[in-house]
Amino acid sequence: MRFAASAEPEARGVWFAWAGANVPTRAQIASTMDLLARSNLNVVYVDVWRFGYPYYRSAVFQQMTGLSSDPRLESGRDILAEMITEGHRNGLEIYAWFEAGFAATYSDGSVSNLDVYNAHPDWFARQQNGSQNFTADGGITYRWLTHTLPEAQQFLIALCTEVACNYDVDGIELDRVRYPELDCGYDDYTKALYRAEKGSDPPINIYDPGWKQWRGEQLVPFMAQLYDSIKAVNPHVIVSNAPLPYTWGYENFCQDWAPWINRGHLDIVSPQLYYTYLPSFLFDLDRQLAKVDDDAKIHPGIAIVANDQTITPGNLITEIETIRQRGLQGHVIWYHNTLPPFLDTLKATVYQETAAVPGRPATWRLPAIIVNETDADYIVKSEGWKVQSTIPGYSGANFYADTAGYKWLDYYADIAYAGWYELYIFSINQIYATTRAPYVVYQQGGSDTVYVNQHARYAWHKLGDYYFPEGTRQKLVQLSNYQIDGRYVFADAIMLLNTNRPEKFLLSTKQKRAGTHSPQTFALRSNFPNPFNSRTCLSFELSREQYVELSVLNLRGQVIKSLVRQVMPSGQHRVLFNADGLASGIYLYRLQVGENILMRKMVLLR
Repeated sequence: MRFAASAEPEARGVWFAWAGANVPTRAQIASTMDLLARSNLNVVYVDVWRFGYPYYRSAVFQQMTGLSSDPRLESGRDILAEMITEGHRNGLEIYAWFEAGFAATYSDGSVSNLDVYNAHPDWFARQQNGSQNFTADGGITYRWLTHTLPEAQQFLIALCTEVACNYDVDGIELDRVRYPELDCGYDDYTKALYRAEKGSDPPINIYDPGWKQWRGEQLVPFMAQLYDSIKAVNPHVIVSNAPLPYTWGYENFCQDWAPWINRGHLDIVSPQLYYTYLPSFLFDLDRQLAKVDDDAKIHPGIAIVANDQTITPGNLITEIETIRQRGLQGHVIWYHNTLPPFLDTLKATVYQETAAVPGRPATWRLPAIIVNETDADYIVKSEGWKVQSTIPGYSGANFYADTAGYKWLDYYADIAYAGWYELYIFSINQIYATTRAPYVVYQQGGSDTVYVNQHARYAWHKLGDYYFPEGTRQKLVQLSNYQIDGRYVFADAIMLLNTNRPEKFLLSTKQKRAGTHSPQTFALRSNFPNPFNSRTCLSFELSREQYVELSVLNLRGQVIKSLVRQVMPSGQHRVLFNADGLASGIYLYRLQVGENILMRKMVLLR
């Protein structure tokens, strides 16, 4: 049998999840991304919303609960950031996967995470008997946000859009956009909404066809708002969902997802076609295709294990071949932990060649530029650096220097494409390392100095976003022992990853992009408090008298309030912004002086 290698664009995705509190270590994340890339996959869906917690540093969640992430995580860890770093290092696309969706709490008998519920018990759905507890997944108790409640919807949208603002993700998937069971929708808000539309209370019969249809219809405008909000932040982010297949999902959970994809509220849909028996898979695949206007938007979800049965390698290959024969442009495998035993077979058959993600330009994810401290062609250093090999660095040993005399090490690199890059350094977490290692970054238009606590880091650490011009052997970074705190400074690898975040969220100005480094005549500061409830203070500084405009915008870029339009004297200025009448969510505030614009984001959370 001759297998199709599929050099044509094809999304080869996998969901990256974990059980309970067994969050993968940094080393496990790195090795998994290495393995997936070597096996010619190209998309990883990273779990960032499960067990009642975000697995990234969330200002939205912190404002509500006082926690920015799962408190059981090692201090300072940001799982999404680690996944992005290691995934993009391997050229993989990373999608932030909000697996739990409306299921905002979790309790399994030993662990109970009710932080969102404790903050807003009035936001949660109810059964007919008034209970807010819904049991699934082998006895786990969830409490679900009320699907129709604007505040609950805005909370989920704010979680997704803050990721699109703050992280260089390639896609966002919000799942469990459905009801937990048919006995749901009996909270006061949903009953009042139904009563206003239908003139009567919701049916007592949870199987009533009209009641099921009405509940499913309420999710369509939510998906439209979610899609528009994410695209307003970053139009290049792929928005997806992995629903239950028809008719099971609709009949049991009121999940009617065809309007989401057919009306343009999703880019990709991955119905969960989890079968080890081929006739069942083929039947259900064709049933889903009949629901969708554009087959190219279906990337079926397939599984290694379904109903406690493990698929055979031959059947897995046949499912992938069938998906291709139907003319579809991708698939997603559930899930990463069960996949490794199949990877050699897949690479020898259906994954023989690498494949680009459909619709992406060739420069979307450039190869990582990594300069190791031992690379003689790209490293210039002073005398006095010594070799440290006790603790391995990125690639073997590394260098260190003491405080005696001035010692420095310069990193150079070839930049094939001018543009924005995330700049990382590798740190080994040495107990004798300085807490103030000075990294001088030479970007277009000037230089910045970033101080890193090498005593507290192990693995890649991001210095910032920088614009670098095209050119060979450019000097990018200098590390030295200048004014370190009596300890040692360690030199290891640096890495550049091209970033596709919108420029308005990156730390730079038009002068830096143009390469004309002139003194900055104004500055826009972070608002305080942020997130905020109703009122926050916006502040900016002027070095001389100038005409300024200060405005508040929504994520579509529309001005919703003009705060300042006048000539202002030099000095510091503060403006109180009153958000009365605005819904919870992410907003932008923009300071314009002449042709120059600075912009920041703020989170309104009621």
